[in-house]
Amino acid sequence: MRISRYYPTIGYQKDDEIQDEKERGQFKLGKLDELKKPEAPEVSKKDFINLRMIISTEKNQTAIGTGDLIKKWSESGRNYFEYKADQIPFRFAVSSAEYKIKSENYKGIDINIFYHQKHFENVNHLLENAKLTLDYCQQNFGQYPFKSITFAEISSFTKGFAATAYPSAVFMPENMIFHANIQADKKQDVINELAGHELSHLWWGNSQINPDDREGSVMLTETLAMYTEMMLYKKMHGREKMMERIKVHQQIYDNEKGLSENVPIYKATGDVPHISYSKGAAAMVELSNVLGEDKLNIALKNFLNNNQYPKKPTSLDLINELYNVSPDISTRKQIDRLFKTIENINFTSGSKSASVKAKPKETTNSF
Repeated sequence: MRISRYYPTIGYQKDDEIQDEKERGQFKLGKLDELKKPEAPEVSKKDFINLRMIISTEKNQTAIGTGDLIKKWSESGRNYFEYKADQIPFRFAVSSAEYKIKSENYKGIDINIFYHQKHFENVNHLLENAKLTLDYCQQNFGQYPFKSITFAEISSFTKGFAATAYPSAVFMPENMIFHANIQADKKQDVINELAGHELSHLWWGNSQINPDDREGSVMLTETLAMYTEMMLYKKMHGREKMMERIKVHQQIYDNEKGLSENVPIYKATGDVPHISYSKGAAAMVELSNVLGEDKLNIALKNFLNNNQYPKKPTSLDLINELYNVSPDISTRKQIDRLFKTIENINFTSGSKSASVKAKPKETTNSF
């Protein structure tokens, strides 16, 4: 249950506005206000919360909450679990099931995987991916902000998303991860695509930064998570295999771009995921060719450090950090071409392209 959706909130909630123009007409609501532009004045807003959750469940089940588990006990034939997370966006969820658990303390962080007892086949791969993701993100972007990370399997009857990251907890449908046949297609590692991607949201948009609702905000969340996913894929499978995945994303973008207004990445919204996800992934990989992966990661770390809560960063804040590590005007122009225009991306590294059937992943509510 993504229960934060059902809690009362203070103030006007623009996200709850009716989107359908015909339905708005029935209520004489007029047209929706346009989203703020990236160039609009920046804001700071103290809207984070300190969360305490106490969940009770049946005596044979384990309840997974949001944040770090700080206490558990049994009382009157029921199990109780208390979770805590400080200074997080207003997003929290719970699940409860008869879970099997695999745990490992890795460099001071407890990695917990809760899964159906018959869906064990991908658990070790998921655990290794979590370690690789933690290593890459901590080495390059900064410390993981919690004491634990929990991956929890949920029913595939839960519709509308492929996986969702909350502070310290990632919820994943059984058919997408735990009971998926990852041996069937060696070229598509769904564990990396979803697990690495979602865990990286603990840096990109889940707790350490929280962009406001304006054009380009998904560049700071989904585009950067896609970049992290691609770098992890390269470490796991090599550069050539990563470029095969980029070719898939280029095909997804080409297939979708004629179905809606084509806008630059720095102005993209959640309504055009093929831009923030697929073109964004290709643009970030090309930028790593232009700047070098190490220099690009320095810019991303600086972006995190310079845009902490309560500041609400914009896509231009990120682009300015990219400018700061650029050696010359020519490089800045390449950054503008990648993120501020709708030009197609032509890779400079001479990497091999591959003929791969496009297989878009579900993107709704992906973090």
